Amino acid sequence: MKFCSKCGNQNDDNVQFCLNCGNKFEEEASQQQQQPQQQQPPIYQQPQQPMYPQYPQQGPIPPVPGKGMAIASLVLGICSLALGWTGVILILGIVGIVMGVLGGKKMRMAGYPAGIATAGLVMSIIGTAIGGLIFVSCMACGACSYCAVLPLLP
Repeated sequence: MKFCSKCGNQNDDNVQFCLNCGNKFEEEASQQQQQPQQQQPPIYQQPQQPMYPQYPQQGPIPPVPGKGMAIASLVLGICSLALGWTGVILILGIVGIVMGVLGGKKMRMAGYPAGIATAGLVMSIIGTAIGGLIFVSCMACGACSYCAVLPLLP
């Protein structure tokens, strides 16, 4: 039985190639007769080019004019929608409307899309409208209950 020096597979004596890896046995025999086989550590080649492309250094990104106002408008619009049932939040909705209009105008003039400002503006308008309706209805309900209790007072 022959053992392949490359993969260690056991083969018959009459085969010329390893049945597992295809290593030729005649070369092995001639190499073993000429010089004793020494195991050398494998040599790995390093890549010639960097694996990731190198991009040129860029400076800081300039700020988008009006983006801060647009984000503030969006946050105020969300707050006015979430807390619109209280009368105090009407002020936040109104400030959100003003910020959305001014921020959107600055962004459009600079050539940037104003989607955040538009979303903040719409949410602020809806929150202010809902908050205003709830506030007016609560005031009307309070006035009605006051009028209903007024004749009962001595």
